[in-house]
Amino acid sequence: MNSADRNIHPWVFGTSFLILMAVIGFLIFKTYQLEDKNYQIGQLNLIQNAYGAAIMDDKIFPGGDAVFQTALVPYLPSWFTKVMKQSPDVQQYGEQRMELFLTDMRKQQTLDSVFQRIVLQQQLDSALVYLFHFDKLELYNQTDSTWKVVYENASDNKKGSISGSLRRASPNNRVFQLAVSDRAPIPYRFTYSLYVDYENRNWRIIQHMAPVFLLSLACIGVIVLLSYRTYENWINQRKLADLKTSFLNHMRHEFNTPLTTILISAHSLIDREANPENKEVAQLGRVVERQAKRLKDYFEQVMGSVALQEQQAKIVQVPLDLFTMEILDELRLRYQGEIEIDYEPLGQDLMLQLDEGYYFSVLDNLISNAVKFNDHSTKTIQFSWAQNAEQYCLKIEDNGRGIAPTDRNALFTAFYRGQSSGGKPGLGLGLYYVKTCLERLGWTISVENKPSGGTIFYIYIDNGSFNSKKQD
Repeated sequence: MNSADRNIHPWVFGTSFLILMAVIGFLIFKTYQLEDKNYQIGQLNLIQNAYGAAIMDDKIFPGGDAVFQTALVPYLPSWFTKVMKQSPDVQQYGEQRMELFLTDMRKQQTLDSVFQRIVLQQQLDSALVYLFHFDKLELYNQTDSTWKVVYENASDNKKGSISGSLRRASPNNRVFQLAVSDRAPIPYRFTYSLYVDYENRNWRIIQHMAPVFLLSLACIGVIVLLSYRTYENWINQRKLADLKTSFLNHMRHEFNTPLTTILISAHSLIDREANPENKEVAQLGRVVERQAKRLKDYFEQVMGSVALQEQQAKIVQVPLDLFTMEILDELRLRYQGEIEIDYEPLGQDLMLQLDEGYYFSVLDNLISNAVKFNDHSTKTIQFSWAQNAEQYCLKIEDNGRGIAPTDRNALFTAFYRGQSSGGKPGLGLGLYYVKTCLERLGWTISVENKPSGGTIFYIYIDNGSFNSKKQD
């Protein structure tokens, strides 16, 4: 991972975290809006039904019709005339008449007692307060058959208030808005609204939402903590990875130098064998050479297994049969005199996508095991291909000891040394390395014993890794 990739991770983390917080905040806000809209909706429905029964055919409150007939209705014809003639004083006249009318309504209203009676009868919360508001007055124009608004008050305009102590009127606490019409002496229609709520509505809603708030805050806290710990662990892992890479490079240099020196010195001792007086020294040189080579092999195996976790596969396209034969020819030279290697080509002009180093290591380790865990005087290993509709299979057969049933499940585990090893020297990393390389390539492996003795490995490769024609 380069420095640019490392630097972008904190920005991605921070941006994702902020987006998540914004989404959670938005959902909480929407939840609050929904609660605010539907809060105490059951009580409001009860009040609406009880109020309708209380006033029956009257206007606004019991006795309200008498106020209309004395304080408003007699003046409607002259008001309508002024409106139609667009008299200069029509607005002033209308405001004066409505102010007098509403003043009489406030003086004679019985809404306080009506509301308290409804609260008691319906067993509602006594903390509820209300507001009756006169919204608008309309007169009917028979000429064009339309209603003309001659007086109007917004819900927050105290001039339209008839009774009640509720300070905040909104669509969410409005019980109803009614329009009532009459035809005498001229057609008119008035609209009024009833609002019922708690004075501390917002605080009550917040209390009602307390579990949601607390759970959201707890989730945010957990997310912050986990995100911080994840980011902290990621930083530590990057430091460990860098330290690990540096350590591996240092260890390779520090071990390879003395091992190479030991091997060179051993060769120098072996070269003295021509002198009869130095035969014993030459024999010691061979011992040193064998042990140094073994130590070097072990070291490379361990370092390769560890370094594999940090490597990225370098995928290239190679001709399947030609590349496999080239590898096996090279391994025949290495293991010359130790094992007979046979290969049956697939015989198709296929290009295989793979990492050359991984593929070589897989075949090398399987041949090495076939040599090491084989008690026959003539050791053999055979590679052949099979194909079905979904995948190709590389079959590897040897005439070695086979795999003990108790070793089957742990065979590809790192540092595992089972019964099949028979006391042979080794670290138990060969097959682990094989499986790891195959997993990096997206391939799979299985194993079984041959009935006649020996082991069969199957390496499965999906058809997607192949191209039918060679590319220039």
